[in-house]
Amino acid sequence: LQVAPSPSALIDIRGAFDIPMLRSYGYLNVTLNSDIFSFRAGINLFDGALSSHVHVTWNWDLTFFKMELQDMNFLEVVKIRQVLFMYDANRPIPYAIFSCDIQVLFINLRARV
Repeated sequence: LQVAPSPSALIDIRGAFDIPMLRSYGYLNVTLNSDIFSFRAGINLFDGALSSHVHVTWNWDLTFFKMELQDMNFLEVVKIRQVLFMYDANRPIPYAIFSCDIQVLFINLRARV
Protein backbone atom coordinates (compact mmCIF):
# COMPACT_ATOMS: atom_id res chain seq x y z
CA LEU A 1 0.00 0.00 0.00
CA GLN A 2 1.39 3.35 -1.03
CA VAL A 3 0.20 6.64 0.45
CA ALA A 4 0.12 9.76 -1.71
CA PRO A 5 2.10 12.74 -0.42
CA SER A 6 0.24 15.33 1.65
CA PRO A 7 -0.89 18.53 -0.07
CA SER A 8 1.59 21.37 0.31
CA ALA A 9 -0.91 24.24 0.07
CA LEU A 10 -1.73 26.57 2.92
CA ILE A 11 -5.24 27.95 2.99
CA ASP A 12 -6.86 29.84 5.86
CA ILE A 13 -10.26 31.35 5.08
CA ARG A 14 -12.44 33.05 7.68
CA GLY A 15 -15.67 34.88 7.14
CA ALA A 16 -18.87 35.93 8.85
CA PHE A 17 -22.10 37.77 8.23
CA ASP A 18 -24.62 39.45 10.47
CA ILE A 19 -28.05 40.78 9.51
CA PRO A 20 -29.49 42.24 12.73
CA MET A 21 -32.76 43.30 11.08
CA LEU A 22 -33.50 39.61 10.31
CA ARG A 23 -31.82 38.33 13.49
CA SER A 24 -29.55 36.17 11.34
CA TYR A 25 -25.82 35.47 11.36
CA GLY A 26 -23.29 32.93 10.15
CA TYR A 27 -19.59 32.10 10.06
CA LEU A 28 -17.11 29.99 8.10
CA ASN A 29 -13.54 28.88 8.86
CA VAL A 30 -11.56 26.68 6.46
CA THR A 31 -7.97 25.58 7.11
CA LEU A 32 -5.87 23.46 4.80
CA ASN A 33 -2.18 22.73 5.27
CA SER A 34 0.26 19.85 4.92
CA ASP A 35 -1.09 18.08 8.03
CA ILE A 36 -4.80 18.79 8.35
CA PHE A 37 -8.04 19.91 6.73
CA SER A 38 -10.53 21.68 8.99
CA PHE A 39 -13.94 23.12 8.14
CA ARG A 40 -16.22 24.93 10.60
CA ALA A 41 -19.42 26.67 9.67
CA GLY A 42 -22.56 27.82 11.37
CA ILE A 43 -25.73 29.63 10.51
CA ASN A 44 -28.60 30.98 12.57
CA LEU A 45 -31.57 32.38 10.66
CA PHE A 46 -34.53 34.35 11.98
CA ASP A 47 -33.55 34.23 15.66
CA GLY A 48 -32.98 30.47 15.62
CA ALA A 49 -35.95 29.27 13.55
CA LEU A 50 -33.37 27.52 11.36
CA SER A 51 -29.87 26.91 12.65
CA SER A 52 -26.95 24.56 12.28
CA HIS A 53 -23.26 24.16 13.11
CA VAL A 54 -20.84 21.74 11.47
CA HIS A 55 -17.21 20.86 12.15
CA VAL A 56 -15.10 18.49 10.06
CA THR A 57 -11.41 17.76 10.69
CA TRP A 58 -9.09 15.13 9.31
CA ASN A 59 -5.39 14.44 9.15
CA TRP A 60 -4.06 13.68 5.69
CA ASP A 61 -2.37 10.52 6.99
CA LEU A 62 -5.87 9.28 7.98
CA THR A 63 -4.95 8.79 11.63
CA PHE A 64 -7.69 11.18 12.78
CA PHE A 65 -11.12 12.09 11.43
CA LYS A 66 -13.98 13.95 13.13
CA MET A 67 -17.34 15.08 11.80
CA GLU A 68 -19.77 16.81 14.12
CA LEU A 69 -23.14 18.42 13.46
CA GLN A 70 -24.61 20.47 16.28
CA ASP A 71 -27.65 22.50 17.09
CA MET A 72 -29.59 21.80 13.91
CA ASN A 73 -33.03 23.20 14.55
CA PHE A 74 -35.89 22.98 12.08
CA LEU A 75 -38.77 25.16 13.32
CA GLU A 76 -38.73 23.50 16.76
CA VAL A 77 -40.06 20.25 15.20
CA VAL A 78 -36.76 18.44 14.65
CA LYS A 79 -33.73 19.28 16.79
CA ILE A 80 -30.43 17.58 16.12
CA ARG A 81 -28.49 18.42 19.24
CA GLN A 82 -25.44 16.47 18.11
CA VAL A 83 -24.31 13.87 15.59
CA LEU A 84 -20.68 12.86 16.00
CA PHE A 85 -18.41 10.44 14.17
CA MET A 86 -14.78 10.28 15.22
CA TYR A 87 -11.88 7.97 14.43
CA ASP A 88 -8.56 8.36 16.24
CA ALA A 89 -5.61 6.07 15.51
CA ASN A 90 -3.14 8.27 17.38
CA ARG A 91 -4.02 6.70 20.73
CA PRO A 92 -2.42 3.54 22.10
CA ILE A 93 -5.65 1.71 21.26
CA PRO A 94 -7.28 3.21 18.13
CA TYR A 95 -11.00 3.81 18.41
CA ALA A 96 -14.06 4.98 16.52
CA ILE A 97 -17.14 6.62 18.03
CA PHE A 98 -20.58 7.34 16.64
CA SER A 99 -23.11 9.17 18.78
CA CYS A 100 -26.29 11.12 18.19
CA ASP A 101 -28.83 13.08 20.18
CA ILE A 102 -31.96 13.97 18.20
CA GLN A 103 -35.41 15.19 19.22
CA VAL A 104 -38.50 14.90 17.01
CA LEU A 105 -41.41 16.79 18.56
CA PHE A 106 -41.27 15.45 22.14
CA ILE A 107 -39.43 12.16 21.47
CA ASN A 108 -35.72 12.05 22.33
CA LEU A 109 -33.48 9.63 20.43
CA ARG A 110 -29.97 8.98 21.74
CA ALA A 111 -27.37 6.46 20.66
CA ARG A 112 -23.66 5.85 21.15
CA VAL A 113 -21.58 3.13 19.55
